[in-house]
Amino acid sequence: MNSIFPKSVPEDQGISSVAIWHMLDEVEKKDLEVISMKLIVNGHLILDFCKKPYETDCRQLWFSTTKAITGIGIGIACDRGLLSLDDSVISFSPDKLPPSISVNLQAMRVRDLLSMSCGIHENTYAELFHQDDWVAAFLAQEFPHKPGTYYRYSTHASHMLAAIAEKVTGIGFFDFIKIHLMHPLDIDDMTWEACKQGITCGGMGLGLTTEAIVRFGYMLLNHGVYNEKRIVSEQYLSQALVEQSDNRKLETKRHKNGYGFHMCIDHDGSFYHEGSFGQLCYVSPSKNAVFVVTSQKNNWDDVIDLFDALFLSCENSNGDISCDILENRLDTMSYPLPVFTTIPDGVFSIDGKSFLFDDNELKLSQVYFKQKDTHCLSLTLEYTDRPQSNLSFSFIEPSKGMDYFIKDIQYHIQRYTAYAMWQDPSLLVLTVFYIETPYVVTYTFCFCGNEVRLGYNVNVSFGIKEASFAGKLSLD
Repeated sequence: MNSIFPKSVPEDQGISSVAIWHMLDEVEKKDLEVISMKLIVNGHLILDFCKKPYETDCRQLWFSTTKAITGIGIGIACDRGLLSLDDSVISFSPDKLPPSISVNLQAMRVRDLLSMSCGIHENTYAELFHQDDWVAAFLAQEFPHKPGTYYRYSTHASHMLAAIAEKVTGIGFFDFIKIHLMHPLDIDDMTWEACKQGITCGGMGLGLTTEAIVRFGYMLLNHGVYNEKRIVSEQYLSQALVEQSDNRKLETKRHKNGYGFHMCIDHDGSFYHEGSFGQLCYVSPSKNAVFVVTSQKNNWDDVIDLFDALFLSCENSNGDISCDILENRLDTMSYPLPVFTTIPDGVFSIDGKSFLFDDNELKLSQVYFKQKDTHCLSLTLEYTDRPQSNLSFSFIEPSKGMDYFIKDIQYHIQRYTAYAMWQDPSLLVLTVFYIETPYVVTYTFCFCGNEVRLGYNVNVSFGIKEASFAGKLSLD
């Protein structure tokens, strides 16, 4: 997706190229593991990079940044008269109510879901996630606090909003968002996960390009208007983008200064939503700026501090760091990548060999190797609980392909870039960047006669991060 925002020299928008250079230095110095950044100031693109092997036009998984989209979707439903902020939550799911309805459950309104003040005391995500019916499980919880009086973050409160929207619109929430939010923003490339009941996951699982998120943020910066089209009313935004509940005691981050309607509130009227492992959409009306970041690390406070520092710097570009030098740095930025090495003599012969595994935490039953030639390798991993994974590798250059791997809560066919190297004649190391997510998976295979020890590691994960177990050569 091409950017709609004209590129500008930073200085023309009041930002120093030197300050941006120093910000990039700090990103590296603090090891923030940032993948990409886009910064729009005064409607102009002044900072844009995406580290290799990631690709700027590739969909990214936004995790809980999804909640900001859900919040605006509910606003659009309200604007269309399909929903009211003061509607009773239990009125939408009479068939999924618990046997006994507490006073606080009965009092819960749509606005209490939006402001993360539904009345739960602890974050119950882990307890609800494994339930087959998230709506019924949410309603069956205890609500010790009067709704609207106690902030507690809840991804399943966001899911309730998506379920309610599906009731009142008569279509899937994802379809509603596509029609009334994404298409008006000229966005067509998107994915969104659903729960076991088929309801759009209102609190997570959205896949969009960084350009799409920038357009969304710019629409909010422009008071709900995009390309002279009203997307969401100023009346709704006047409530959504200001503090509705106090999250300061329970959210100890520096930039948590209240919570609106599915939006974090910061100082000076700025607002944002973050997603796991460092995804961020930050909108600053006072600076007339939209700042979008993808990352592999929960680093929001540090990244927002660096954003603020750009506007405080009085430095000017000079001969040492010109705009051209800065642009060259942005174009050549790369994530730390495996280094291709010469294939050592006497490597273990793996062509056509299959190894079997007993029960293990990955539920991996078998791996099969196929050596196409000296430099090309394919690997098939078969599992007992999900479709097989098929990966291609080269020992001399990156390999690109599509593979089946986890996103937020579900497995999907998605893009990857892979690297292979023999560390020694019996140790094969395969690295896979799933470039639609922050996940980087490393497989190590240590061969010894008819046995192999497989090592598995993923840089970030909600599930298993590492595992190691042995397998035996299949003689069939």
